Amino acid sequence: MKSSRLLIGLVILAYVISLVAITFLPDQVAVHWNAAGEVDGYSNKWIGAFFGPIVLTFLLLLLTLLPKVDPKKANYEKFKGSYLVMMNALVLLFFFIHVGTLAYNLGYPIDISLIVPVGIGILFIILGNYMPKFKHNYFVGIRTPWTLANETVWNKTHRIGGKVFVIIGLMSILTIFLEGSWRFVIFISVTLLGTVYVFVKSYIYFKEEQNR
Repeated sequence: MKSSRLLIGLVILAYVISLVAITFLPDQVAVHWNAAGEVDGYSNKWIGAFFGPIVLTFLLLLLTLLPKVDPKKANYEKFKGSYLVMMNALVLLFFFIHVGTLAYNLGYPIDISLIVPVGIGILFIILGNYMPKFKHNYFVGIRTPWTLANETVWNKTHRIGGKVFVIIGLMSILTIFLEGSWRFVIFISVTLLGTVYVFVKSYIYFKEEQNR
């Protein structure tokens, strides 16, 4: 499966933006924010400027490679449109976080603690809508022992998992109305609950198939 021109262009654009920004960045730049949205990690400007594009490069290479090495690679052709949407969403999320981080360090009034939950929320909503279309494979989707063992369980789990992902995404976006570390606490709590629920449901679906 080939990467789209949009994704390749975004990765190249990330390097170009970093090359332009490096001249204007301070020697030390913020690279990490804690749960309360406060900066708690710094690095030199070269790492701060190019870490994002390097991550984007490896992410794009990984997502392009996975369908080629998966033993069930033939199944990717059955949901290649959905897989490409997932690739676009992931790369776009990291791209905007990278640009937002650079803008913050250049002095623009950017609130990373708002960008991240909204970006992650949109990502979850997109994945939730396309996840039911994912076909049986070993790398992408909800991989539990029971979904990997049974294709019917895989399909049922991804239908319910898609709904759970949309709920998590909406909750992530709504956390922007909370203060400080509560955004992180609520997001993690909802994500963990959703994960456990889907995990248990996949087991229940598996037992139902066994009893038929």
